[in-house]
Amino acid sequence: MGTTGEAMSVAVKDRLRFMESIAASLPAPTLMVGTGATAFHDSLELTKAAFANGFGAALVLPPFYYREITDDGIMHFFGDLIERAQPPPRGLFLYNFPRMSGITFHARLVDRLLKEFPGVIGGMKDSSNDLALELELHAVYPEFAILPGSEELLPEVLGEGLAGCISGTVCLWPELAAQALRERDMAKALQVRDLRMALPKPLIPAVRARVAAEQKNEAWLRSIPPL
Repeated sequence: MGTTGEAMSVAVKDRLRFMESIAASLPAPTLMVGTGATAFHDSLELTKAAFANGFGAALVLPPFYYREITDDGIMHFFGDLIERAQPPPRGLFLYNFPRMSGITFHARLVDRLLKEFPGVIGGMKDSSNDLALELELHAVYPEFAILPGSEELLPEVLGEGLAGCISGTVCLWPELAAQALRERDMAKALQVRDLRMALPKPLIPAVRARVAAEQKNEAWLRSIPPL
């Protein structure tokens, strides 16, 4: 339920139904589910449902409508979410995507969150793909899982010892990407990077078109408005 999956265009009731369906058919403890929402209570409901359905982690966007919110406001949001959702150890992951959300999990804010809520936040998906930020955090918090949002950084993931990557395009070459990470194979990582860089823009329609063609199923071409 991330960006490429159009989660921000999907109603809460449908996201809940989707989570229940996935948890009934796939090994939920090995999966992370996106539970970000503009409204606090929507994010709370989704996050509580993620853990009730046995998912291993919840990936949470910051509240993203009011672009001039302060770090204190974000701390308050996550403090209330953690208190009321009661995530398991390392069960929350931060979703840093300032191009879409307008909010940045900069290093000082991440430092505050990790110190205020020790043992709760397991890592961060960084779709800003800011390697300097990722390396800064990794140097201070080596157990904090840093996951770039694009396979373009998979060679750097291997070279710098980061946790991996979370990307909506990995569905197009999952076996190759998995082999590159598990085998620490730099040649395969570079091959994955080149495949990602060769994808046309805009990205989400390009992914859908590839999946539709591979599965011979034109239903993948139907997006939710506005996409």
